[in-house]
Formats: sequence, structure tokens, C-alpha cells
Amino acid sequence: MSDREQDEKDGRAEEATETAGATHELDGDAPTERRPPVEATAPRPAADGEPAPGPRDVGGTIAGYLRGRAALLGDLARRHRGATVALALIFCAAVALLGVALFRAFAVPDAATVAADARAALVAPEHSGGTYGTDASLVTQGVDVRSVRRSQTALEGGDAQFGASGYATAEVVVSYAGQGVSADQGATLSYALVDGTWTLVPGVANEGVTWRATSGVDQNKVLSNVHLLLARADEADGTEPALAELYADATVSVDGEAFDEDAQTDTLEITCTRAEAFATYECHLTVTFSFSQTNGQWGVSQVEVSDNARERNLDALLGTWSGTFQSQRTEGGKCLAGRASGLSVEVLGTSASDSAVTLSGSVSGTAHYHANPGDDAASCEGDLALEDVPFTATLESGDEGLVFVATLPDDVGGTSILTLRFGTEADPSAAVAELACEFTYDDAILFIPYERTASYTDTFALSRAGGDAQ
Repeated sequence: MSDREQDEKDGRAEEATETAGATHELDGDAPTERRPPVEATAPRPAADGEPAPGPRDVGGTIAGYLRGRAALLGDLARRHRGATVALALIFCAAVALLGVALFRAFAVPDAATVAADARAALVAPEHSGGTYGTDASLVTQGVDVRSVRRSQTALEGGDAQFGASGYATAEVVVSYAGQGVSADQGATLSYALVDGTWTLVPGVANEGVTWRATSGVDQNKVLSNVHLLLARADEADGTEPALAELYADATVSVDGEAFDEDAQTDTLEITCTRAEAFATYECHLTVTFSFSQTNGQWGVSQVEVSDNARERNLDALLGTWSGTFQSQRTEGGKCLAGRASGLSVEVLGTSASDSAVTLSGSVSGTAHYHANPGDDAASCEGDLALEDVPFTATLESGDEGLVFVATLPDDVGGTSILTLRFGTEADPSAAVAELACEFTYDDAILFIPYERTASYTDTFALSRAGGDAQ
């Protein structure tokens, strides 16, 4: 036997001895180690040249492995049932405690509670309609809870609450409504979690109010303050006389309104009428008001004025006027023929332009085309009856009543001037007519001829024919 073979034989003998020793120990009282059964389907590395297992083989292998693990865990649970139950209970308690902790960590006051607290804590804003809007008292309409979230403190930079285990803030918008206006008030409420209950922390952060008009301006207020609208128009054009003064005591009315809720504008058509005894003024205003969401009041954005706002309307002068003789001025004896004939003036039309205001019509009466009598006389030779003589009278003064003057057409006997006064300083409702006549004739002193002029001015009180006022 060669040395190599002897060495191999000795090695096998030693291995057998060690194996026998180990087997002997296992057969004794030493504890036996149980190993999990080896599944026949357990995966093994593929030998060189051997094909890799397919997907079905791999799935089956994994399933077998998992079944083996489950069986082992089941065996352990059966052998240690008490410990397993205890561990399960501990695990369930831990999960429950964790759930409670998570719930408390993320819990916030519910929306219904926040809405109720907002109604109680927030006071309806005060509203003043201002110069043109309606004064309204607001009532709460609803609460929109926009968000509720946990926070570090009661409010940004706020003081901590004693005993609080958490804080939350809620953002809300409270809506209010009143006559002609509505409002949305934003606010932030703060909550503290004390003894498991959410409590509202004093001190609500007001985020401001946004206003909205639900109807137009207060027309009574507009009519009371129409002078401000006229002054606004005066500032725009700078024309005299000022409208604010001209219509200081005018009658004002609203003829139309267009309220646009989407645009938050209101447009009024306003008429101002100033009526005098013998003239009227009429001004039409188109005023656009805009509503401010910031202060909840209406303001004037535009004023338009009619073109004839400063023009007199003299239609009250149209018609027939009867004159009753009052007196005569002359430098000698009086001729009172006008007492019997009286005076009649018919005003047929009026016109106004940039240069003049005129009346057109006709006059009937008596013209004195003669020298003064030695004594007052009821009539004289040379009295001329005027029958519907046409005239055009021009307005010469309008400060203290309306004064129109017309020169009648030339006559062979002389000339006459008609003056019509509607309103006087003493009586704004009085109407007076004057008919002034001049007559030129030849005379002589110590046989020296010279030219003389006789003049008469008859004054008449005018009233409408038949006593009817227009």
C-alpha cells in the first residue's frame, strides 16, 4: 500500500470516529435541536448547463417556503399560546393608543361648532348710508367655514392658554344683510383643547368687511342733496350763473332710475324746476352713482346737465294781457284819453339766443300825438287809437323782474315806446305796462318860431284777460 492510500485510510478512520462520538452525544440526555423541515421544492442554484426555473417553478417555490414559515409560526403559537395572546393584546392596545394619539394630534373643532361660535362672537358691522345711501341695520344671514386647522398657539403670536394640550384656528366668513345692502365679514377664530374639549379663545381676528349694494340709492337723500350735484356740475363747466344758486329753491323730482347690481352702479334722471311768477327754469340731470365695497356707501361718479339749464322759459308770458290805466307823467296839462281806452297787449311768442331774449306780439291803446292842453283833459285832438300794432320787445333787465322794451313802428304823428315789466322790486308778481309817446310840433315865442316836443307816459296795471292765470 502506498503512502497516499495509507493517508486516505487514516483520514477516513478519524472522520468515522468523530461521527460516532457526535452520534453518541445525541443519543444521551443532551437537548435535541429541531430544525424546520426542508421543503423538497426549496429553490436551489442551477448547475452549469442546467436551465433556470421558469416563473411557475419560482412561484411554487416561494409559496412552499411561505407555507413552511406559516406552519412553523403556527406550531410556535400552539406551543406558546399564553404568550401569544398576551403579545396580541399588547399589540392591539398599542395600536389603539397610537390611533387615539393620532386622532388627538389631528383633531379640530367641527364646522357646526365653529359656525355657532362665529355667530355668537362676531357683531354685525354698523352701516351708514352716507349722503346718498339708505341707513340700514344688518342681521346675520349665514356663516361659511372656510378652513379649520391645528396651530402652534392660540393666534399668531398669541399667549398660551393654561392647561391647553393643543390649539386650532378657524377661518370664517359671516354674511349680513340689511335694506339695500349686504356685507361679508372675514374673521379668524382661535381654539384651545382643554380637558379634551375645544374652547373658543377670546379675541377674534377681524379680517375686514366687504360691502355690496342690493338696491339703488336712497332717492329721498338724493333729492335733499341735489345742490351738491349741481355744484359738481358747476365745477365741471364753470359757466355763470351757477346752477347751485339758480336752482337753490327749485322743485326736484326723480324721473327714472337704472340700478345695475352686477356693475354696482345706479343712474338717476333728475329734473329741477324753478318757477317764478313769469318765468321758469328747468334743468335735467343724469347722475351716475357708484357703490364702494370698502365703506359701503354710494358716491357720485358722473353728472350730466341739459344744455338749456340756464335758459329762462317765458311761456308764462304768452297770452293776452289787459291794462288798467293808473297814471300819466307829462310836463304840462294831462290828456287822460288812455283812461277810457285802456291797454291790451297780446304776447304771441318768445325767443332766446346768445345775444337776446325777445317777446313778439301786438298792442292796442291810445297814443298822444299833440301838444299839452292848458288844463287836464279827458281827450285831445291828436289822440291816435292804436289797433293791434305789432312789436318785438327785447329783454333789457332781468335782475329785479323782467323788463322788455319795444319801439313801435314810426307813425306820422309821432313815436311810441312800449315797456313791459313783469315783476317789480316791491311786488315780484306785479305786471306793469308803460306807453310813452312823443309829439314834435312848431311853436313861436315873440314871433320867433322854434320846435317843441310834448311827451306823455301812461302807466297801466296788467292782468290776464278774463282774470285767468296761465
